[in-house]
Amino acid sequence: MIVMPSTAKHELEKLIAQNIPRDAFMAFEDAYYAGDVKGRTRAASFSAGHRPSAAGQEKHFCTNETFHEALLAQGAEPTPLKGTRLVVGRLGIFNIARLNVPGHKWTNLGRSATRHKLAEVNRNIEEKYVQRDFFQAPSAVLGGTVFILGVVDGQDANGIAQLTQVMVALPAPDMKSWLYINSMSEFLKVYEQTPMTGQMDKAVPTLKRISRKQAGNDQGS
Repeated sequence: MIVMPSTAKHELEKLIAQNIPRDAFMAFEDAYYAGDVKGRTRAASFSAGHRPSAAGQEKHFCTNETFHEALLAQGAEPTPLKGTRLVVGRLGIFNIARLNVPGHKWTNLGRSATRHKLAEVNRNIEEKYVQRDFFQAPSAVLGGTVFILGVVDGQDANGIAQLTQVMVALPAPDMKSWLYINSMSEFLKVYEQTPMTGQMDKAVPTLKRISRKQAGNDQGS
């Protein structure tokens, strides 16, 4: 994770909270756990040899569906469900997508062309909050991408990898590090510290759609 000054971190957290309601983050967390439970339940009926592979497929599709439902309920206008494509929503100036990470190992996260496109949107955030130029006023942030991370480092009674934590993160534009990452429980405290007023700005152009051929397989981590 990139270390940013505490003041900049607070400003970035405030920007996220002003655009994405607290209830939305809570809904995304609930959706992640619900999809994980549903997928593991379905995969448990497979034989032990097939179970790990079946679990990966079942959890991916089930979590995509519950995440899609949560985005819809929050008015985030998610992209359609289709195979292994990423489901991407939008609230305020932020794109919102989910991402599984195994055991807090933040590796191989940039294999998806779609994720790269999403991460590149954070360049302005990086310039304003991480690489601050004290001799020049930073430009306004017009867009960004938030990943809802599912940390999969547990194992259930059937030997299936299990979701243990949900986090909030902003990837660096090159997808090699994080501009910001925090547990969901810690991030939600931001709403207790700062009153959120005003309306979200939804007048920002949405992310350009990525073709199936270009995006490739977005399943897994």
